[in-house]
Amino acid sequence: VKIIAIGFPAVSESEKHIVKTIVNEDCKNASIVGIARPKKEDIDACIDADLQEIVIFMPISPIFMKTLKLTEEDEINQIASALHYAKDNGFKINWVSEDGTRAELEHLKDVFRTAINAGAERIVIGDTVGVLTPQSTSYLINEIKKDVIEPLHKNIPMGIHTHNDFGLAVANTVTGVFEGCQYPHTCINGYGERAGNAALEEVATILERLGIDTGIDLTKLPELSKVCEEYFCQPLSQYKPIVGDYAFSHESGLHIAAILAHPLTYEPINPKMVGRRRKFYLGKFSGSKSIMHALKEKLKVLDLECIPDDVIKKIVTEVKQKHESKSKEEIRKSFHIIKNELENITKGLTDKEFFKIVNQYAQPYVPDDFKPADASKKN
Repeated sequence: VKIIAIGFPAVSESEKHIVKTIVNEDCKNASIVGIARPKKEDIDACIDADLQEIVIFMPISPIFMKTLKLTEEDEINQIASALHYAKDNGFKINWVSEDGTRAELEHLKDVFRTAINAGAERIVIGDTVGVLTPQSTSYLINEIKKDVIEPLHKNIPMGIHTHNDFGLAVANTVTGVFEGCQYPHTCINGYGERAGNAALEEVATILERLGIDTGIDLTKLPELSKVCEEYFCQPLSQYKPIVGDYAFSHESGLHIAAILAHPLTYEPINPKMVGRRRKFYLGKFSGSKSIMHALKEKLKVLDLECIPDDVIKKIVTEVKQKHESKSKEEIRKSFHIIKNELENITKGLTDKEFFKIVNQYAQPYVPDDFKPADASKKN
């Protein structure tokens, strides 16, 4: 990975300190990038964090302009001023048109022209609420290349930043790359706001599979995924492509029989390509081939030829019955316990925690009717 965006220094002193610490780790293999709005104070925070390269973003769609009470001219002026300031302070600049996929097309083009003329070295289309499709992705990129980049006669690389609100983040990102975007934005495990962003491991594997050298060691993806899952405390779906527990797992007897004959019958790639191993599960869908394979793997010294077919059939039947006999009620109880624990880990502040903070600082300004009852005065 050549560019890693690590944080937003203007958010807080703590965030700024974290960014500065990482910047000064002297990462030799990637550029460390900070994030800023087109505001002097945001850019100053990036200066304080010792950054040399930044991403500057601004929402440019009509709904955002209405919310922010800005005109198209206001945005153009603010972008030009901020990027000139960043450039004067020595930054390498990546410009992201946030919500650019819902912007008026001519305004989007004007914004990109302004960013390039003010010193942006890369421009990025932001699909902030995930409304693109592969078809509209192709159209939009080609419009920008035709009407913005080519007339300026500048070699300005493009990027694409997608969200997964409709499950199309990876498809749109891959489409963007094939249309000429050299800097696809991805996140490990697809982490991100709402439904997340394009997943690094999925985009990288697809591109490599289609013959594009990403420079990424795909065999390291499961390890990276697991580390991030544990540090972020954001559990992955078992069905997550590439890195999920079930991504290369099989239970169906028909599938296992076919895979044992030729692995590509039910797998798109060799699991080793992405540092994974194939798994076979025993359950109600198991067949005789599954059982024979399990016996061979688990009891390597056993001569399977001596086991009669009717015995194998009995084992298959017992395996199916054993799986089906598990109490559905007990399974559901366990599921709800785990689900509740996950919600406690991943959700933000509770109402009680929030109002405790509000009460601590804003108590003099809160009407008595809204103040919590004093438990010590009861009875």
